[in-house]
Amino acid sequence: MPRITQPHDDAWSPDVEAAVTTFGNRARNEILRFLTAFGPATRGDIVDSVSAGEPSVAKHLVALEQVGAIVVDVPAGRRHGRSPRYSANPARIKELLDAHLRYVLKE
Repeated sequence: MPRITQPHDDAWSPDVEAAVTTFGNRARNEILRFLTAFGPATRGDIVDSVSAGEPSVAKHLVALEQVGAIVVDVPAGRRHGRSPRYSANPARIKELLDAHLRYVLKE
């Protein structure tokens, strides 16, 4: 049986891809849940509060920022030597979830 790696479907939008990538990962969900409840928070605060190590949290924060699920108070090129604070972006999270739901339910 062939393995599907990329759906050949016009309904599979960049937002659907971002939703599947974001919400299909337990650590990313845990980070979003923490930030929704307790953010804004530094990366150290997040590491201390979720079940993932610093390198993993750092990687997930980059991915979450790229899809807009989180926002950061310091621009990407200016973070060296600073402690940026991360916040959940509920509006974008809802957009991604809605896109995924529309895809799955064929709406």
